[in-house]
Amino acid sequence: MNADSQLPLVSIIINNYNYSCYLKEAIDSALNQTYSPIEVVVVDDGSTDDSPKVIAQYSSQIISIIKKNGGQASAFNAGFAASQGDIIFFLDSDDIFYPNKVQEICNIILKKIVDHSYVMIYHLLECIDKDGVSLGQKLPNSPYNVPANLYNYTCQYRFFPYAASPTSGIAMSRALAEQIFPIPEQGVLTSADEFIVRPALLIGEVYGVNQVLAKYRLHNANNWYGKSKVKNKEFISKIEDFLNSKLKEQNKKPVVSYFDSMDARNYYLLNGSSKDLFMLLLKIPSWGINKKTVKFGLKTALLAINLSFKQKART
Repeated sequence: MNADSQLPLVSIIINNYNYSCYLKEAIDSALNQTYSPIEVVVVDDGSTDDSPKVIAQYSSQIISIIKKNGGQASAFNAGFAASQGDIIFFLDSDDIFYPNKVQEICNIILKKIVDHSYVMIYHLLECIDKDGVSLGQKLPNSPYNVPANLYNYTCQYRFFPYAASPTSGIAMSRALAEQIFPIPEQGVLTSADEFIVRPALLIGEVYGVNQVLAKYRLHNANNWYGKSKVKNKEFISKIEDFLNSKLKEQNKKPVVSYFDSMDARNYYLLNGSSKDLFMLLLKIPSWGINKKTVKFGLKTALLAINLSFKQKART
C-alpha cells in the first residue's frame, strides 16, 4: 500500500516493440488517469524505430526499461519485475486507456479482494483503426457467461475458453500476479496474454465488466480480430506445461490436456484429418453425456464426414 495514500498503488505495464507512432498516445492515456497513485512502467523490447526517443521524452514521469528483443512475454516479465503496484494493469503500446479506466476497475477489484486475494478483472474494448477511428465494434461483445474460476470445468473437459479480453483490457491483484509471473519466454513472441489470463482462470477468480474502458487498435501488424486463434503444437505444449505447473503449485491436480478436449477440433480442422476428428469423438464419454457434448458430437461427426470427402477428392 502506498504510504502517502489510503488507495493502493497501481502499476500500468506498457509493452512496446516498434510502435513509436502509437506509443505516445498509449503512455499519455496511462499518465492521464483520474485515479492516483499510479506508476507507469514502459518496457521497450529492442525496438529499431524511434520508440526509445519517445520514451526518453517522459524522463522521470515513467519507469523506462530498454532491453534487447526477446518477445512479448519477456517484456511482461521485465515490466512486472520492475513494478511495485498492489494492482497490475497491462497496456499494449498501440492501444489507449479511457481516462476513468483505472478508477472503475480498482473500485471493483478492491471489493472482490475482500473475499479472494487472487482476482483478475477484464472489460470490453472499443475497436479502432490505425488512425484511431472507431470501427463500431466491441471486443469481446459482452462479458463471458462462465464461472469466475474454470478449474472444475477443466477437470471435466480438459481445456477451457480464453474468457477475457486481450491484454489492454485486463488487470489483476498483485497477489495473483505473483502466483503467475514469470511466464515462459522462449518461443512466446506474441500472444503472451494467454500465459496471464489462462492461469488466472484456473487458480484465481476472473470477472468481466460490461463497460468499454479502452481502445483496441486494429492494423496490419496486429489484426487478429475475427481470424483463427489456433496455435501451433509447440505453443499448445508450452501453455499446457505452464498451466499444469501452476496447478501443482496450488496443490491441484494437473488436468490440462488440449488434445483430449473439445478445443482440439479447431486444431484438427486446420492441421489434421477426418480420422483425427473421428478419434476425438471417442473421447466424448470421458467428458460426460450432456447437451454440450451431444451437440459437439453431432457437429464434429458432420465436419469429419465433410473433411473425409474433401480429402478423397484431392487424391
